[in-house]
Amino acid sequence: MVTKEETKEQFDTSALGNAILTKLGNRVRKIVTLNGNELHVHLESKSTIPEACDFVCHELKAKLATIICADERQLCSAFTLRYVFEKSGEDDLFIVLTAMVGGTEGTTSEELSFPSIALQIPSAALYEREIKDMFGLLPVGNPDTRQLVLHEQWSKDIHPLRKDFAQETKVARVDGKYQFTKVEGEGVFEIPVGPVHAGIIEPGHFRFSVLGEYIINLETRLFYTHKGTEKLAESMKLDQVLLLSERISGDEAVANSTAYCQALERIAKVKIPIRATQTRTICAEMERVYNHLGTLGGMATDVGYSYGAARLNILKERMMQLNEKVTGSRLLFGVNRIGGVGVELKEDKLLLIKGATSEVLQDFERVISALRGTGSVIDRFQGTGIITREVATDLGLVGIAARCVGVDVDTRRNHPYAAYGSLRPDVRYSTPLKRTENEVMLQKRRGDALSRFDLRATEVRDSIGMMNELIANLDGDGELTVDIGGRLHPYEHAMGYAESHRGQTIHWVMIGEDCDSLFRYKVRTASFVNWLAIEQAVLKDIVADFPLVNKSLDLSYSGNDL
Repeated sequence: MVTKEETKEQFDTSALGNAILTKLGNRVRKIVTLNGNELHVHLESKSTIPEACDFVCHELKAKLATIICADERQLCSAFTLRYVFEKSGEDDLFIVLTAMVGGTEGTTSEELSFPSIALQIPSAALYEREIKDMFGLLPVGNPDTRQLVLHEQWSKDIHPLRKDFAQETKVARVDGKYQFTKVEGEGVFEIPVGPVHAGIIEPGHFRFSVLGEYIINLETRLFYTHKGTEKLAESMKLDQVLLLSERISGDEAVANSTAYCQALERIAKVKIPIRATQTRTICAEMERVYNHLGTLGGMATDVGYSYGAARLNILKERMMQLNEKVTGSRLLFGVNRIGGVGVELKEDKLLLIKGATSEVLQDFERVISALRGTGSVIDRFQGTGIITREVATDLGLVGIAARCVGVDVDTRRNHPYAAYGSLRPDVRYSTPLKRTENEVMLQKRRGDALSRFDLRATEVRDSIGMMNELIANLDGDGELTVDIGGRLHPYEHAMGYAESHRGQTIHWVMIGEDCDSLFRYKVRTASFVNWLAIEQAVLKDIVADFPLVNKSLDLSYSGNDL
């Protein structure tokens, strides 16, 4: 859908816009900048997708962040594909390649297809399979077009994110079988694990191929708890979708709601109060701390070090109690509002945060020292669950999973949001904000469970440091929200983004006709990107190490199964 703003200029005249135009010529319909840092390149034909994506990815050195599909047949008689790339380095820029795929009634199978880029850009493979399931568009050239989101009991002819699929539809089950990859050879055995697991854990199926105790192949099967979040959002008011965004994955409530609110605020072109941005940032770092503590405790559990596990889980509990005292919610629900925040950090709460985090940090250092000084723990961590830099790059990994092998990505620095851009440049935080000698250290990271353990410990320290800096420089009393009423227009769209404790999350919204609902809501969490990493990380490890590798990556079933 072309908005009024898009028609102001046919071609962006920036150096990057000119470079794209020079390469693609008349295959580009127009190039415009929206929402400050989104360069939208509209392609004349879907046949140009592979060449355009290859140029942006490999020559302009931009990373594929997500692929967005929308059923816009009632607006432009077609489905719309948006390939979102983000520039590496210090550029706060997204390049969005847009192409139409025919979708009116009576179209042929050829018209309902688009060229795959999975062989050029491996991280595109899952997005293309998702689009095939949810919209019925076939990625021609993708070597794997098995069902991904929709399981084998779902009809292949019903696509729930099409506009003509009613949300209340009861879909009849059909017979079907998912074809797992078969690994054969003398002494090779299969071990199926799940989807139902012992303990309180969400469902996911893991099909191991082993030679003796060693894993030679792992295939994951997820989406057993698919919630229909994106379809459900289309029937809700904007404030209701905010509540929904917090519940995509309960332990990422602040990150996901921040990304959602930011998308709407960018469309409305409002600047939320400084104190609100600072409050969002403090709460986001509180969320990071309690989750990292839980993951570190889980890793200690998986190597049988019960003292470390107990102490770290006590610290997590103390942080969650702090969350409740400060915001009213142990999981930090209700922090964000569209246009600001719903939590006021008065002096008593600020003192509570400073005191509690100081005590937690002191105890934390003692526990980490004990863990680091226990040879049996380090022996289990070191060399286990290795992810190579090549794998991290090919799969487009985000967060700790990428940083542990020297892929220096962090949305807080690369695309500053909330109050991250205001933190002092002379403070050398280890992970997100400034490139220092730590970049050299990042290049040398091993990519194993120990490196992920160490990096999480570092981020706990950094997060508490950021909270203290923000508290010391908190803006005076004032408004905590701004009203965006009357500032939204039908079918305008924008991205919001945040760095959760798992990595980058992206929320894309398109405003509905009544301006109080969404025409399309697309969410890409860190877990959707990072789940495939576990299939590579466990190779050559023994089966008994799988729980440790899994926990060290801190993946969310719910965050994946939207």
